[in-house]
Amino acid sequence: MRRFEFTDEQLEFIKRERFGYPDPHVQRRLEILWLKAHGEKHERIAELSGVGRATVQRVLSMFYEGGLEKVRTFYWHHPTSELDEHRPTIEADFREQPPHTISEACERIEQLTGVRRQETQVRRFLRETLGYRWLKVSAVPVPPKKSVEEHAAIQEDFLKGRVGATA
Repeated sequence: MRRFEFTDEQLEFIKRERFGYPDPHVQRRLEILWLKAHGEKHERIAELSGVGRATVQRVLSMFYEGGLEKVRTFYWHHPTSELDEHRPTIEADFREQPPHTISEACERIEQLTGVRRQETQVRRFLRETLGYRWLKVSAVPVPPKKSVEEHAAIQEDFLKGRVGATA
């Protein structure tokens, strides 16, 4: 049976950070250590901290092997898309000529990179990685008492910032 000895510095850190640490998973681990430092049995620690007994064992083993440093370390796996490697190429091409549809984006990405992805994956890549958003577009109706040319001139002035230059 392993004996756990906590120094005053460790106890002070655990006391301070079990509610204040930025990562809630580490907070839970520190809570387990806090309860162990106060003599609770493993079953009771599991019950009070809301985890299984195996998790209590795992956290105590981490502390035994590597101290508080190992308890505070997480190795999160963040999957990355194959398209991330080709981001500059895709971004430059789409900035030059934005795709009109997701289908078009899929085809152009495949032509540029050789990576084939379904529409859902391409949509997510464009939105989350490149920051694109889809815009609804439609024709600007011509007012009834103006010709198409007059209306086009007014719209051009408006788009150039000369709002008051209407005839």
